[in-house]
Amino acid sequence: MKIAKSVLDKQTPLAEGGEGIIYEYNGQILKIYKPSVNLKEKYFKIEHLMKKNLPKEVIAPIDVIKDNKDSFIGFVMNKIEGEEFKRLSNKKYITSNGITIQNISDMLTKTKNILDTLHSQNIFIGDLNDNNILFDQNFNVYFIDSDSWSIDGIQCDVIMDTFRDHLLVGNNFSQNTDYYAFAILAFKTLTRLHPFGGTMNPDMSILERMKNKISVIDNQKVTVPKNIDRWDFMSPKLIEDLKNIYETNNRFLISTSLDDFNSSLKFCDKHKNYYYSKYNECPICNKTAKIIVSPIKVDTAGKIPAILLFSNNDVKLILNTNSYLSNDKNVVQRFNKKRIKFSNKKRVSFSNDGNIVYFTSASNVTVEINNNQYVFDKLNKSPVLIKDNKLYLINLNHSLVEWTINNSGNFSRNICQAAFNSVFDVYDDKHYFICNIYDDKKIINVDGYNYVISDTNKINDYGIHYDPISENWLFIYENQKGEFLTYIFNKNLIKYEEDKIKYSSELGNLCFYNNTIFGAHDGYITGYNYKKNLYKNFECSVIEEGAKLIKKDKKFIVINEKEIYEIG
Repeated sequence: MKIAKSVLDKQTPLAEGGEGIIYEYNGQILKIYKPSVNLKEKYFKIEHLMKKNLPKEVIAPIDVIKDNKDSFIGFVMNKIEGEEFKRLSNKKYITSNGITIQNISDMLTKTKNILDTLHSQNIFIGDLNDNNILFDQNFNVYFIDSDSWSIDGIQCDVIMDTFRDHLLVGNNFSQNTDYYAFAILAFKTLTRLHPFGGTMNPDMSILERMKNKISVIDNQKVTVPKNIDRWDFMSPKLIEDLKNIYETNNRFLISTSLDDFNSSLKFCDKHKNYYYSKYNECPICNKTAKIIVSPIKVDTAGKIPAILLFSNNDVKLILNTNSYLSNDKNVVQRFNKKRIKFSNKKRVSFSNDGNIVYFTSASNVTVEINNNQYVFDKLNKSPVLIKDNKLYLINLNHSLVEWTINNSGNFSRNICQAAFNSVFDVYDDKHYFICNIYDDKKIINVDGYNYVISDTNKINDYGIHYDPISENWLFIYENQKGEFLTYIFNKNLIKYEEDKIKYSSELGNLCFYNNTIFGAHDGYITGYNYKKNLYKNFECSVIEEGAKLIKKDKKFIVINEKEIYEIG
């Protein structure tokens, strides 16, 4: 197909990556390459891809795109709706959507079979990871980014480090490098833990452990977060095969053991998930069947009291301080009991009194108040922040905007300009933080003051937190190498920078107060004061691993999976 640049300029991009920009056009998806891409090489690869007998699950080029000068600029592909596999590593997501081990095992089996079919045509994924495989509501799987694959002599030239086989030399991707990456993918999606994750003492990075073949399996020196679904539910043969790949130079497709595991699953009524049915009883519930990993002993600074603020038999998952997901899949406002059916396409949020309802999708936010609805467009998949009657989003003009919603009307305020890819938080009318993400740098805007970080890494997870005592901002992000970068900003000054700290909970669940970073663990809170370089642990038996912490005066609000506590 031909399309003029003037037509493209009128389209709103859906996404932007290192090589190209994605658009939706006439019900199809267009990928337009950036000028830095070797277009001759891409054209050759795409022509070959279109001649291949690819599985229907591959979202492959169906036509090339040329401009009005007849120059190749990109390709057309079919539109599909799905979530990235990395969502399966998020406990809140799989719990909210009722995704079980059986569902994940089914999808991994489908992925394995597609991979085998591609290898039979001498096609190697190369950059196989949990960002470029999607799944839909019916647990069908789809392979994307096919234009980066190794095919017919043109090699893949990019790979996520945490899926990279340490035996890989240069860009010589093969079925063996795909086998290694798939073994990483399988363990990570089944357990929500990278097979070289957890912590050691002294600690090593994920990449160092991959190189040194130190996995979490059967390793007494590795401590695993207690909120992780341990691998005891797997078959012994599947665990053995995975360990063999991680800790030796053997490479093979985990086909027989995965098929056996997938076809031999049994539901446990007690822990409400599946396990390998050839055990005589559930190995998760039968403690004697579990592999014992001795936890690190924690020195505590003292016990702290707790008051239960909210608990209810109807709760499947606490979403935030004012709402929860019910057992019958409704989002419930806990104060006025308003119930709205849960949908994985639109996230439901409430104001504190429940009179305002927000429905957030990939491209907009619908606000419902007094039986009226208002739609606010936003950049595709950009973040949304809801604080009672305040709505913050990045609009199509690339501005971070504050909308105030009330009975007399909706009022907007432009805060600052934003990049196509950005993450942000707003504390109040005067204090905001936004990280604008580009291919080679990140531009931080703190209350109108800019700071540039030269960095080509992607952001896999992040947390942005404001300390009202010191008036500093904490920004932590995990990159594709599994590294955590911790920054503390005051305007355009970095007060603290560190890449050696590891975090076991979601970074958005941390808390920053009086120069101290607080995180929740199973039975205690850890506080790290960066100015004093001092750790303190506070024991409290009701706290769950990775719980969300909110500072309230001299106390904490702790949001567990099914209860809310006030402690202190």
